Amino acid sequence: MFGDTLSFVATRSGLLRWNERTPSGANAPQFSEENRHAMDEVWYKRAVDQHTIEPESFVFSVPFDAGNTGRVLVTATHAVFVENKGHRAPAAVVGIQFQHSVLAQHFINITSTCISGAGCKKTCASEELDCYVLDNNGFIILSEKTEHTGQFFGHADGTIMDSLVQDGIYKKIPVMDYQGACVDSKSFISAGTYYKNPWQTIGWFLQFLMSRILWLLTQSSVWNTNYSFAQEDTEADPMYADYETNNFDQYGTNTGPPPDINRVVPNEDNLPPNIPPPPPAEPPVHQQSGPPYNRSHARPCIKKVDLYILQPSRLNNSGSFNPLKGKLTNCHVTGCERPFSVQKIPHSNLILLVVDTLCPCGSKQLSIAPQEVAPSEHCRVPSSSSMYRRRPNKCISYHPEEIEIKQCGRSCVTQAVTSVLLSCLFIVLQLS
Repeated sequence: MFGDTLSFVATRSGLLRWNERTPSGANAPQFSEENRHAMDEVWYKRAVDQHTIEPESFVFSVPFDAGNTGRVLVTATHAVFVENKGHRAPAAVVGIQFQHSVLAQHFINITSTCISGAGCKKTCASEELDCYVLDNNGFIILSEKTEHTGQFFGHADGTIMDSLVQDGIYKKIPVMDYQGACVDSKSFISAGTYYKNPWQTIGWFLQFLMSRILWLLTQSSVWNTNYSFAQEDTEADPMYADYETNNFDQYGTNTGPPPDINRVVPNEDNLPPNIPPPPPAEPPVHQQSGPPYNRSHARPCIKKVDLYILQPSRLNNSGSFNPLKGKLTNCHVTGCERPFSVQKIPHSNLILLVVDTLCPCGSKQLSIAPQEVAPSEHCRVPSSSSMYRRRPNKCISYHPEEIEIKQCGRSCVTQAVTSVLLSCLFIVLQLS
């Protein structure tokens, strides 16, 4: 029904079982090769984390920015827990992969029709509404535009994302990276100019004057010492005797037919069938424009990124996931409002977001790329040059309880073995 291509079971030891219903291409990576260590995969961790929030739910995910990659697969996973003596632990994660295009078609068919008796006036098929399906981290799973698949919703519409954070539907979580590496861009073009003085202008003029004088001297006959003189014709043998005797047989004989001067050189269009055409010329390699990056001199820095997580309790009213409505006000000079509606999709980590598009509110973009930040005052680390080790106040080389230690080693004591000494002495006497 949904074009499933793969089903699998994974445990802490790795991928346990998998069944490929649609074989992948020859050059496509195999699922079993990319997910050997299943416990370290994102879909495994997200399924286990989602079980603590909603035990009967599935986690749906798509690759990051997968809208322009062509064939996209949706991964749905569910964690299976076992309980023993009041303790619960994840035993396995079951999952399935299916085609994103089939799910998107079902999404468009359902949201484009009105249910009988509902009395709806607008659907997602109209140009007045934009419909999205977001996961618990704010990434777009389904949209009317396929290029939005796998994209962060704050990049598509940051104004609505800010409103969802203010309404408590999503929670912003800042993540700090104190071991980040920053690379500065190095540009060879500067907008500044050189400092010019009068002596530099005089130098340019003298350089131009000397170049013109040298050019005139080379063009005139002052420095030209090459003259042509007349020479008498001698009776010596000509330099090219073969032209006088027409004796060209010494250079070889060609017994074949004379060459056809009207012969056409074959090109790619009139080549014989057994001769392959020449390989096409490789396109010229265009170098990347812009300043190059100095990747060999990365410096340590502190980076910060704002991530988002869904708050399901905000959408759960007395056990029923009713739509939560909101609107943007004072976002345009005309004073129009931009309403939106959010509803939790049961047994999943997804929400349905419907946004009105009639009010032309300005939309900003939110980025989830790590950005460099200045270190705060309470997190600064002193330099290594200012750190020192304090020596003890006095020399401690004795402890009063040392005399009570009886079990000491005797490795430093040298004693002679009597039996070995007598044996050596006896052998020496016998040999003498």
